Amino acid sequence: MRDAFGDALDRMARREELERLRADAATNRRTSVAAEVAEAVRRIVERHPDTMVTISVESAGDSTAFTVGWVNETVSISPGPVKDAAAQLADLIRRDHRLLGPDPD
Repeated sequence: MRDAFGDALDRMARREELERLRADAATNRRTSVAAEVAEAVRRIVERHPDTMVTISVESAGDSTAFTVGWVNETVSISPGPVKDAAAQLADLIRRDHRLLGPDPD
């Protein structure tokens, strides 16, 4: 017969496994959305030579950036520019200046 401590450890392990599975599922959803967008843009760029498109797909606070363009007469998808933390903060403040705090009276 197991003791209460062993049962608690088993519950914690099951909970951690469920959280890991949820996180993996969320990552797969974001990846699949970014992959779908990249594939759609690749098809469009194929029809327009000398075109390059840079895309950022944002979901749940995560960002995936990539560039779709012509390289050596073929369309390729490569990692795009990634915003640094300061640029992300500046963007957030531009969107909602109240993040800086309440206005002084």
